[in-house]
Amino acid sequence: MKKRVIAGIAAMLLAPSLAGQAQEIDPFARSRLEWNKPQTPFHVIGNIYYVGPAGVSAFLIVTPQGLILTDGGLPESASMIEANIKALGYDIKNVKLLLNSHAHFDHAGGLAQLKRDSGARLVASQADTPILEKGRIDFGPSTADPFPPVKVDRIVTEGDTISLGGVTLTASITPGHTPGCTNWTTTLTEGGVPLKVLFFCSITTGGNPLVNNPQYPSIAADYKASFARLRTMDVDVFLAPHGDQMDLPAKLKRLESGTQKGNPFIDRQALPRLIQIMERQFDAELARQQAAK
Repeated sequence: MKKRVIAGIAAMLLAPSLAGQAQEIDPFARSRLEWNKPQTPFHVIGNIYYVGPAGVSAFLIVTPQGLILTDGGLPESASMIEANIKALGYDIKNVKLLLNSHAHFDHAGGLAQLKRDSGARLVASQADTPILEKGRIDFGPSTADPFPPVKVDRIVTEGDTISLGGVTLTASITPGHTPGCTNWTTTLTEGGVPLKVLFFCSITTGGNPLVNNPQYPSIAADYKASFARLRTMDVDVFLAPHGDQMDLPAKLKRLESGTQKGNPFIDRQALPRLIQIMERQFDAELARQQAAK
């Protein structure tokens, strides 16, 4: 009896230490809780709706021939995304196309469940397809967070298009954050005015090894080329993979209150602002890693 009590006390004393080790192993343990907080789905603009959790984006594009869903959030986000789609009056089984921005657990994690429950075809870039189908990236802090592997049905490269119900999206590859980081662009008309919409991939450094990266030797050069490419993009509606990258809480508040004339998501300076910040952070991180080596 005494031995069992001592063993129990030892286990209690050890538990905080083990919990601390687990948090160190997964650098995103706290972030993923914040990212997956519930978010009421809402109409963004035109035929586009936000259906993701609060911190990782998922967008629903409505067409007469079915639905297009961009990204799948975390593995634990899939059921929330499905519930948000239902709350808007749509059926997950009417999702015909799943598009992925990049193969990290917080944007690809829910794709396997969403694909299974919808029967949709998954579209992703050539360079990110092996990562999606393995369920894990081999470099950077996201290696600590595997996700359910998912089969890609159509592989796209630069300039390829997908179409459904009169909506066409074009793939624009900006490697760096992942080897096949994919932006999707389309055009919609609001109030008789054509607007270019960008479903942004990402360009954050995000802890990626930029120097002597054997899994991705060209990563630093790819980042630099992608920054240059993104600076040339002229975008009316900027939709990012994380809400904080597009000032989502503030824009949603203005959208719901009606305090701003016009749609707050029409923001032609959103992409240039973010690129300026991200490029400055990249340059600093590259210099730090080069000095460390």
